[in-house]
Amino acid sequence: MSKYKAFTVSQIPSLIKEGRGQGHGPDYSPWITVRDVPSRGKSSRENGWTTGRSHHLLSSGELFFFYILDWSSKVKDIREQYPLLPIDETMAIAERLGIRHPIDNKTGESIVMTTDFLIDVEVNGDIELIARSVKEKPEDLATDRTIEKLEIERTYWKERGIDWGIIIKSDISLAMVKNIEWIHSSLELDDSLGIPPELILQVEHSLFEAVSSPVLSLSHAALSVDKKLGLKVGASLGLVKHLIAKRYWTVDMATFINPSKAIVVERSTLLKNYEGMSA
Repeated sequence: MSKYKAFTVSQIPSLIKEGRGQGHGPDYSPWITVRDVPSRGKSSRENGWTTGRSHHLLSSGELFFFYILDWSSKVKDIREQYPLLPIDETMAIAERLGIRHPIDNKTGESIVMTTDFLIDVEVNGDIELIARSVKEKPEDLATDRTIEKLEIERTYWKERGIDWGIIIKSDISLAMVKNIEWIHSSLELDDSLGIPPELILQVEHSLFEAVSSPVLSLSHAALSVDKKLGLKVGASLGLVKHLIAKRYWTVDMATFINPSKAIVVERSTLLKNYEGMSA
């Protein structure tokens, strides 16, 4: 559930009219956006590979988990800051459980609860929904009030037959997050790299040979190709990121990619389709 902003009962109609908490894929609009939260340096907006839209993430834990979701080929949609509506349901659940429903401390109005992520996942050819709440650290689960609010959230999803769980930031692979972050802006090849589309495969061939050398670091291997082919400095390293992002090259994403060290890569069978794709 969101840790910063809350919207009350009286605000629901206007937010629904605005389209918040509705839609799928590129058309989804989160219930809470980064504009609604105090500027604490923890919120961010990230363009999603899976959805093709900008995602509103309110903590570093949410950002970490988002990267993991966006990398997974099984994830088909990601909806963040998802509202638990209608609010009558969470209020009824709270009453049934003997728990005080969250309220606005200034007005006393009940507030709309949210789940950090509602995710469409492909399982054996079918799409299943899962809901996840993200916490920064285990200590965030230490208070009785936090547990009470999470119990309302858990019950809401249970009654809908949707798997719900808690993600702790410290349990997420930091190496995988940093690797995804490193390549995340490179899904599409940047024109500023100056590599003509008709030369992509030629550069890839030279890059693969250079990077496969155990005595060269990734950065030195890429720089050697820049010099060999007369490319601008950094072009080949940019292509490396693109090839990994598109899964044309496979690497161990659970091991931190350090450009100052050698890297082990393998060509994917997807690479044979590159000629038919725009760079």
